[in-house]
Amino acid sequence: MKSESAFSFSSVPLYADKDEYVAKKLIFTINNIELQEKAGYEAADRWAATVSPKDGRPDEIITLQANEKRDQQLQAARAHLEANGPIYNVQLVKRGKSFYFNTITEAKSL
Repeated sequence: MKSESAFSFSSVPLYADKDEYVAKKLIFTINNIELQEKAGYEAADRWAATVSPKDGRPDEIITLQANEKRDQQLQAARAHLEANGPIYNVQLVKRGKSFYFNTITEAKSL
């Protein structure tokens, strides 16, 4: 006999709409960061961050293309996560066509 509750599409991770995060200036916590080799656009490496937005929505994944400067920054962030836990008060910003994480102060988040 087959189980009727073996799989649920609702358990599949949600990918964030990066433009929405920027437009709404959403504040979130980064819970995990991983490098995904050959998983990005045209099989390029990318970073995937699991985030918890403060607006109450479920955790989502923000992906960013890998590059030398970003790799250094996100490797350091991943090491911080492993040693200290989540990174709080982060916003996604956009400069030109590129997205970046920015840590904000409590005063800015009010």
